[in-house]
Parts: sequence; structure tokens; C-alpha cells
Amino acid sequence: MLYILSVVFLLFALVLTLAERIPPLRQFIPFAIHEMFIPNDKTNLAPYRVIHLASLVFIVVSVIPMDWSGLRWPILKPLIRCGQQSLPVFCVGLFLSFVAHFVLEFGLEGILAQILVGAAGLWMMTIVAYYRTWSKQVDKSLSSSRKSTAAEVGGDP
Repeated sequence: MLYILSVVFLLFALVLTLAERIPPLRQFIPFAIHEMFIPNDKTNLAPYRVIHLASLVFIVVSVIPMDWSGLRWPILKPLIRCGQQSLPVFCVGLFLSFVAHFVLEFGLEGILAQILVGAAGLWMMTIVAYYRTWSKQVDKSLSSSRKSTAAEVGGDP
């Protein structure tokens, strides 16, 4: 039932978005609904935006099994690594969003600049994810070597 509700909500969102961009479709959307959802302002986190994200996540999780072989494709490894290190990647992404905004507002212009800035941001967040994974492995190996050394000496770690 939740799957059907999620699909219906996403189709509803698609129709509203298309009606905003294609003027002949606007006549099929009641005015009250149009006023409630349009303009779709990304500045505030409206409840329908949370429902939209939750619906997308629920459908993806329902459709893709956890043991799907495609999740082991090399091209998805950076995405998986970023998900495993989501907090540091999120924090760096916040900082980079301000830097990107500054660069695009006061420096570079055009679609090529947006693509380059976006790609650079994704690259930097991926580097942070791989660094944090490596750093945690080093910390874990140092901790285990200290414990084994302390056990050999006979003292407490």
C-alpha cells in the first residue's frame, strides 16, 4: 500500500512540475492545488518536499535488493564510499556549496562553469570519503597494535 501511495505521489509531483513548465497543462490543475505547491521554492523545507524524498527512497529500496550485483560495479564504489562516510561528506558539501555559490556568482558563468564546479565538488567530497575511510583504518590498526603491545608487556592498555 505504501509503495502505491509513493508512486501516486511521485506521479502527482511530476504532473505539477510539468504543468508549471508547459503552460497548456496548467488548465488541468485546480487553482487551489496550484497555489499550494507552486512556486516550488527550495529555500524552505516544505512537508511535501520531505514526502517526495521519502517516496523516492522507499521506491528505490523496494525495487533494488541489497544483494544486487550492480552494487558491486566499480563505477558505484565512490558513491557507496560517500554513503559510508555521510557525515564528513555532508559537512564538506555544506562548505563547498558556499564556495561554489561564490565562484558562480562572482566569477565564472555559464553551463560549462556549473558543470566544472559541480564535478569539482563531487570529486572533493569523494576524496574526503576515501580519506576518512583510510584514516579510520589507520586509527583502528594503531589501536589494536597498542593493545597487543600492552598485553605482551603485561600492562593495561
